[in-house]
Amino acid sequence: MKKLCILFCTALLLCSASLFADEPAAYDYGDEPMRYLKNDRVTLGIDLSIGGAVTWLSDGVNGGENMINSVDWGRQIQLSYYSGPVPYIGPNGEEPHKEWRNLGWNPIQSGDCGGFRSKVTAFKQISKNKMAVQTIPMLWPNENIPAECVFECVYTLMPNGFVLDATIKNARSDTRQYPAMRQEIPAIYTNGPWYKLVSYLGDEPFQKKPVTVLVDKNDEKGWPWINYYAPEHWTALVDDNGMGLGVYQPEATRISGGFFGGDALKGVGGPKDPQTGYIAPLSQMILDHNIKRTYRAYFIVGTIDEIRSRVYKLAKKGTPNLPVWKFDGDRHNWTYEGSARDGGYPIDGCLDISFDASPQGGIDGPETFWVAEKTPILEIDAALLFDDASAGEEAALSANFAPVSPHDMVDDIKWPLNPQQEKEKAEKAEKYPVLPGFTAQVPIAADGTRGVWSVDLRQYEQYTGAMKTFTVGFPARKGNIKIYGIRLRAAE
Repeated sequence: MKKLCILFCTALLLCSASLFADEPAAYDYGDEPMRYLKNDRVTLGIDLSIGGAVTWLSDGVNGGENMINSVDWGRQIQLSYYSGPVPYIGPNGEEPHKEWRNLGWNPIQSGDCGGFRSKVTAFKQISKNKMAVQTIPMLWPNENIPAECVFECVYTLMPNGFVLDATIKNARSDTRQYPAMRQEIPAIYTNGPWYKLVSYLGDEPFQKKPVTVLVDKNDEKGWPWINYYAPEHWTALVDDNGMGLGVYQPEATRISGGFFGGDALKGVGGPKDPQTGYIAPLSQMILDHNIKRTYRAYFIVGTIDEIRSRVYKLAKKGTPNLPVWKFDGDRHNWTYEGSARDGGYPIDGCLDISFDASPQGGIDGPETFWVAEKTPILEIDAALLFDDASAGEEAALSANFAPVSPHDMVDDIKWPLNPQQEKEKAEKAEKYPVLPGFTAQVPIAADGTRGVWSVDLRQYEQYTGAMKTFTVGFPARKGNIKIYGIRLRAAE
């Protein structure tokens, strides 16, 4: 089973100096591959024989039983990334397994679907509460093909959980810029007792509003995985006692989760049983051939109230009040559409984007959450230049806004597998519709002049209430645009 200021800047967006030298040789972990961090409540264990992925997490307050599933190398708590081409064919013409060919280039931390393990090249015990591991991952869909990248993970124990700082360093020989794909940041698989999937779905995040049980006993839900909008950026899997594991990922508002194994197996099973709970915070991201990028995820054990309380404290410390992106070193999960392409990594001070008249280009913002009435002014710090521009020429960018909709208040099946599921998905889409968005025009010079181009969104009656994302469309001309920052702010 397979698993500008900075928006929500608890993420560590670019990796600084590495903890490790380049060490292609396998790390000698001796007779015992497990390494542990422990405190009065939590035990965290990683397995150096499968890439340093997390194979043990237990909560002493809840009996001390291991919560992490490891029936194959696609489970565990582990890093998992996706890029093109789809399918990925190995350097010697190796075809991926048919079941997984649509995943594309998919390095994961533990190993591949054929049972070949990822290789740890370095390990450090930094302190009694911190350890780090460096790994050459395997490509999950293929068999015995190491990925042209390196993973580095730093695990830091907290009183009621741990923090994961996860870095990917690509060194691909294929230098093409593939379209953005959804990344699991990270993938989490629990044992059968932790089956109940819980999160907050709604348009009043961080207001202590009631949570939603997305998967429960005897509800015939869980597989296929479900998708949902979680504006508080967390989800938990808990047991019959209401205790378990939550993950808070400030970069992710879209989450996939569920339970594999059916209703009869909800609540039972161990690390080598096939039934499993699943959570994956998702982020749309371009993985350049040479990218170096780090994210941070928080894992919290306890009751839903304990998990959510900790999330609120973390969010209060790390989340800006208003949506602001500064493109100095990172795209911050903005992606491209149509003919738009940038010059690749590193991102040096701005998004330097070229585009053609057809297909029309644009950039897509990450899903997030904000309230329209608090942020009526859109500002784009940019310089637009058409290839055939004349001095003083003007144009307009199209800002296309999407509100939080009834569809965002419920879960959605990730991929229907049979006619009944297709029917249920269609019925849910009709009952909980996606509300229409609207487009605002942002005037801008088209002769290369840099400026902060703004529009007052109060002139658009549709700009009201909870909003979740927007895109910026370019004129249907051939040209270049340098975008230094985008923000939504209060009126002066």
